Amino acid sequence: MSQNEATTAPAQGEFARGWKVLAAASTGAGAGINGVHFYAISLFLIPLAQSHDWSRTQVSAMKTFMTLGLITTAPLVGILADKLGVRKIGIISMATLALASAAMTQITSSIVVFYIALFLMAGCGGGTTALVWTRGVASWFVKQRGIALAITATGTGVAGVITPPLIGGLIDKYGWQAGYLGIAALAALAIIPVYFLFFENNAPVPGTATTEAPIQTGLEIGEAVRTRRFWQNGVAFLIIGAIVSSLTVHLVPLLGDMGLSREAALGVAGALGGAVIVGRLFTGVLVDKFHPAYVAGLFLFLPVVSMGIFLAAPHVTPLVILGVIMVGFAAGSEVHLLPYLTARYFGLKHYGKIYSWQYVMFYSGVGVGPVSFGYVFDQAGSYSPALLWSMPILAFGALMITFLGKGSPMDAKAA
Repeated sequence: MSQNEATTAPAQGEFARGWKVLAAASTGAGAGINGVHFYAISLFLIPLAQSHDWSRTQVSAMKTFMTLGLITTAPLVGILADKLGVRKIGIISMATLALASAAMTQITSSIVVFYIALFLMAGCGGGTTALVWTRGVASWFVKQRGIALAITATGTGVAGVITPPLIGGLIDKYGWQAGYLGIAALAALAIIPVYFLFFENNAPVPGTATTEAPIQTGLEIGEAVRTRRFWQNGVAFLIIGAIVSSLTVHLVPLLGDMGLSREAALGVAGALGGAVIVGRLFTGVLVDKFHPAYVAGLFLFLPVVSMGIFLAAPHVTPLVILGVIMVGFAAGSEVHLLPYLTARYFGLKHYGKIYSWQYVMFYSGVGVGPVSFGYVFDQAGSYSPALLWSMPILAFGALMITFLGKGSPMDAKAA
């Protein structure tokens, strides 16, 4: 697809016109920093600890420093994406991520150098996150934007499936350095579809009421931050990110604390992955058909029910499995609901800047929540207090999403 094709596409269905962009975005998301890299963290823990004589705790901080790198660079990526276009940012960031991943093979036994390298690597991959891919996809899809963004997000789910056997196999056979070279190769290969297929749509979308291209419609960053919805959405997702990420990170030990054996806990936790993918696609379909704030509020409320089950019926295995599935639905839906709601309420004109700050708030919660859950457990010797406190807090966050209201970027100035 060329830029000329992007601006002169015939009045076909949105998927008929935008499937190439969608395929490239899904591939980029899977090969990017939030895809293969994050799913590979657990694969590197023991090999790195053994190779450099680091403790498990020291190596476990990998995600923390990578998240810090993403949060720090997100506002800059947002500015550049709006100024230069997401295609250029995606290509450049994917290339630098590939180089940075390969450079990880040269780290020394200094844990400080390792942390700095992780931070810088994540910064290099800041343009391979949803911030970039979702803007490109959203410019092609209006009526079917929900399912399109959900499919984009499934790229990371596919990465979760292929990473353990592929990267884990390289590590087991050739050492941890081979794992990073494998990740670098995947990032480099992803440049090909991004280069040839990933374009923003600079023309109006046929079948919609407006004669303007979606990419040209929306609020300035200054206008957005003065609205109720900017802060209501951001704070809600900070809360939701903190608690849902805590439940997923601590799920296996939480199930063990409820009396399940490790083998049984791992078996029950296996339902989480499938629920993430189903929840992602299901909510994508529903937000295109019903009021998206209501759909989002409902799905993001589900873990409240899960925590109630974990507290009240920890020995009833079918109910516990149901609770885990509901956590998975929320964990899957939050990934694409944040960009969807950002595009819906603030438009795409300055989407990069606006979404970058929503992203920072969300991932601040993701970074803090699991640590807080762990601290409560260490102090109380049980996850029960954390679950009790989290239920009303998460319910409040879901309620904030539910009452975002109807509207468009134009009437958001008054909201």
